[in-house]
Amino acid sequence: MTQILGAVTSEGIVVATDSMATEFDPQGNERRFPVEKLFSVGSHAFIVSGGMGISVELSLRFKRYVEERGLPGIEPMIPAAGAFLNGQLDQALRPHHRPGGELGELERIYFLLGGYSFRSGETPYQLALWGSEAGRVPLKRIQIGAGVAIPRSLAAEVRLNRMAMETRPLGEILDFAHQVLARLAASGDDVGPPFRLGVVTSDGFKLLEPRLAREA
Repeated sequence: MTQILGAVTSEGIVVATDSMATEFDPQGNERRFPVEKLFSVGSHAFIVSGGMGISVELSLRFKRYVEERGLPGIEPMIPAAGAFLNGQLDQALRPHHRPGGELGELERIYFLLGGYSFRSGETPYQLALWGSEAGRVPLKRIQIGAGVAIPRSLAAEVRLNRMAMETRPLGEILDFAHQVLARLAASGDDVGPPFRLGVVTSDGFKLLEPRLAREA
């Protein structure tokens, strides 16, 4: 399953994810391939998803929804995201006669939305997570701290939270996230490159190459 890591500090937001995706043909044969999962939303926000394959398309639909309406900054995006993503997911599942029903263990779905607020001086950077941790729809808003790992990993989240609370440089946090992704990719087939790393600052959202993360 997709690995996502994120952290929010007083200086900005970092996000990292892998690009591995899996599908099965009618005979049950597995195929793995890379796919983009991390997208900018406007100039100062991003959305990244994991789990069911439809999550990528729903992320792109939300990106278009926000940009067509010109929503300014993260604050109006967060209340819009829950209703929009739930409606789109319900519509996507309807042909399979599964709206409001139970998803398979391997069909969990998550969306992490992060961005800059043009309104709040106290919390200029905000992260929000929706998902089906118990394998059910509708999606639920999941409470998170300053650091988050999806799938949930206590060790990774504790480290990310500590680094965020200590206001470590964004590049240092990204470097840790990159190390986690590389270690998981080396130990199994569920996580794989290319890795995508991004930062949100008051200048906007920017994708970085792993070798440039330390300079963020």
